[in-house]
Formats: sequence, C-alpha cells, structure tokens
Amino acid sequence: MKKNARRALAVLFSILGTVLGLYIGGYLLFVRSVYWLVIGFTNGTLTAGILLVNVIKIFIASTVGGAIWCLCDIIAGRFRDLPMDD
Repeated sequence: MKKNARRALAVLFSILGTVLGLYIGGYLLFVRSVYWLVIGFTNGTLTAGILLVNVIKIFIASTVGGAIWCLCDIIAGRFRDLPMDD
C-alpha cells in the first residue's frame, strides 16, 4: 500500500474514532440522559427505573466513548505501522 494511502486511512480512522466516541459516549449516553432526567423531573414523570437507567448511562458514557476511540486508534495504528511499499 502506498505511503499516502496508508497515511490517509490512518487519519480517517483517527477522525472516525474521535467523532464516534464523542457522539456515542458524549451525546447519546451523556447529554441525552441528562436531558431526559431534567425533562422527567420538571414534568413530574421521573420514575426510579428511568432514574436508574439514565444514571448508569451517565456513568458508562466516558468508558464507552473511550473504548470506541481506542479501538479506532488501534486500527489507525495498524495502518501507520505497515511496511513501506514506495
């Protein structure tokens, strides 16, 4: 594989990992969970089940986001470490 193609794939996977990690860990698991807790509390519809599920989502949000980022960074590292074919 050419050097520029390897570099482009490594950058692509790095950016993809960052975006997916922030979207899934930051937005889907953290921001939306906090939003639903606030909405449920202000509307008076917050139950123990909703509270428990959202608190668990909030606690694992950074772990999931970090795991996604790490996986994509490992894949990008594989492309960076391939031998040169120039």
